[in-house]
Amino acid sequence: MDRFIGLKLDGRYEITDLIGVGGMANVYRGRDIMENRVVAVKILKNEYSENEEFVRRFRNESKAIAVLSHPNIVKIYDVGYENSMQYIVMEYIDGITLKEYIEQQGMLKWRDCVHFTIQILRALQLAHDRGIVHRDIKPQNVMLLSDGSIKVMDFGIARFSREVEATSSEKTMGSVHYVSPEQAAGARTDERSDIYSVGVMMYEMLTGRKPFNGDTPVAVALKHMHDAPVPPTQIVSSIYPGLEDIILHAMEKDPEKRYQSASGMIRDIEAFKQDQSITFGYSDSVSGAYRTKPESRTDGAREKLASAISAIKPIKKDKKEKPVKIAEPEPEQEPDVSEDYYYDDDDDEIEVRHNYALPILAAVTCTVIIVATLFVANVILGAFKTTASSTNDYPVPLLIGKNFYDARAQYTDIQLVATEEYNNEYPAGIIVDQEKAAGRIVKIGDTLKVTVSKGTRVVKIPDLKNYHKSSAARALEDLSLNYIFVETASDDVAADNVVSTDPAAGTEAEEGTTVRILVSLGPTTEDTTVPYVVGKDVITAQYEIEDAFLKVKTQYVTSSEPRDQVIAQNIDGGSNVARDTVITISVSDGSGEDNEVIDGGDPNIPENIYPGTNPWDDPWGGDNDVPGDINVVPGMQQVTIEIDIPVYATGDYFIYLCPVGSDEPIIPEFLVDSATYAGKSYPVTLSGTGTMVIEAFARYGIKSKFAKYTVNFDEGSYYVNEHNSAVFRTLDNFVNS
Repeated sequence: MDRFIGLKLDGRYEITDLIGVGGMANVYRGRDIMENRVVAVKILKNEYSENEEFVRRFRNESKAIAVLSHPNIVKIYDVGYENSMQYIVMEYIDGITLKEYIEQQGMLKWRDCVHFTIQILRALQLAHDRGIVHRDIKPQNVMLLSDGSIKVMDFGIARFSREVEATSSEKTMGSVHYVSPEQAAGARTDERSDIYSVGVMMYEMLTGRKPFNGDTPVAVALKHMHDAPVPPTQIVSSIYPGLEDIILHAMEKDPEKRYQSASGMIRDIEAFKQDQSITFGYSDSVSGAYRTKPESRTDGAREKLASAISAIKPIKKDKKEKPVKIAEPEPEQEPDVSEDYYYDDDDDEIEVRHNYALPILAAVTCTVIIVATLFVANVILGAFKTTASSTNDYPVPLLIGKNFYDARAQYTDIQLVATEEYNNEYPAGIIVDQEKAAGRIVKIGDTLKVTVSKGTRVVKIPDLKNYHKSSAARALEDLSLNYIFVETASDDVAADNVVSTDPAAGTEAEEGTTVRILVSLGPTTEDTTVPYVVGKDVITAQYEIEDAFLKVKTQYVTSSEPRDQVIAQNIDGGSNVARDTVITISVSDGSGEDNEVIDGGDPNIPENIYPGTNPWDDPWGGDNDVPGDINVVPGMQQVTIEIDIPVYATGDYFIYLCPVGSDEPIIPEFLVDSATYAGKSYPVTLSGTGTMVIEAFARYGIKSKFAKYTVNFDEGSYYVNEHNSAVFRTLDNFVNS
């Protein structure tokens, strides 16, 4: 068992388990007892704790991070020394490395690539502004959290640029696959070295492979110094040219030709995000160098290698001493000496190991390069053959932009084999790419692979209400949708959360559509204007008052104005009042008498809401206490309809039925109490002839239509056209408010 498990450092940091092993330090998960939080504790390995250089480099990491505070950089909480142990207490990151994510996905979507890259560049921009160069940017040193956010870590070989003179030599290097040319050559590094490494990471994210590989770290380092990378579009043809421009500009061999700052690279990426058709036209880009003839790239190769080899000065070493494998840099203060590199398969890091066989290796390498160049040139000339040499030869036609079926019918001498993919530029059925370029010579009957557009992908807008705006943005990006934020006030949605989207949730839209995300500013305490509602019906008035962030109280009064019409309000329309102010409106009961404000009493008692003739008096002399008997007319056909009362109803409701288009009830209003009929049906018998369409209204403080019935008296049947049980909940809420 690890001796540190269970240890409590400084009486505060309790070590719980080992979560990572590095070259010179191990990382443990721990608990900060005082702050009650999970932390990561990085402890220098025992074999290095007495080595002043390793201790200096270990402390340099804490020194570098301590001056940085950024959401995309791991936080440092504490640095300590206890019982010969050097340790750093840092923010615990619950996620995976970007390297692991790339290995899982193979290749990343361009939206994911730029989303991660922008966060890395923002972290680096802050570090560069503080005079710190990371010098070991690689996917293994970038943590990816579950919400898509990025944390840059491991500043173990970071350099404070203002502390080192321009003439200083730096042997300390990062991982060989991501190292900049000047870092590989042992020259001075600055902020632009980190930008080169970011370009390499983007290359790997989009193509699924590193730009340079080799059998030895030396071979890889020399390629960084002298070779141009294969343009990403030659590996994955769907990569946008503008994105390739950004990658290759970041990977320029000459630091003066690269992006000069992280913010400059961010600006180009943001411009590309807004317009994927954009290109940047960096005329001296790496891609231009790559596309020259192979022979031109080998000119002077022998001289360059000889020059590089001649700069190597061997260092004597005790033959019995085994090379020490380390994952951190050599000290900056040592003399300027170019060295061979030790390759660590676990983390791709370059480490020091003196080698006397390098001149022999270099000579062999020169020979291999010359032979390989002649071979490749011969292969390339054959591959790009464009002149027919026999009657069986066939020049490949230009197929891009043609309909696949038309092309197959037109060019019968070759067999077209199609694979489909979504494409925003070409409609469905159009060829968007072909395996061999137009003009190439193939044999009659050969198979030619083409890519055919499936058209623009259609996706469904997700329901993002109450999502945080950043999560909503990522959800839309995952669907290849663009977005803009629009701020709006909202009393029911927390600040920075989504109120709604335009197009609305559930709507189908093409990839690339821009979605407006309405983001809440949170509740406001500003005053509001009272609407003028006199002359309007009670329901319209209620909605207008509530929409103005006001509360409404309704009282019915005797009046000759039409029933349910507002005849007065206690605060004049146009007045500015505080939100949630109660506005009292007086509503006509339509009794035909002059206004008489009715106040006091229980609004649940029907007599206090609707004064006048008792609606339960049966003009036909029946007993209104027995449901179903109140409307029987001798000599006419009867149909009994069932009025459903929802289970959640709590009030006593006036129900009245009117023919469609008429306000006159066909029967007297009657009372239904929820205590008896909630969750049941109330039977009502109607008398009549022929067919009649009837609307049903419920009144309980306000009036609302809840159902429509078609009754066939001749057949003795009926059916329900529509029914809205939510009306009863609205009536209950209105009275209880």
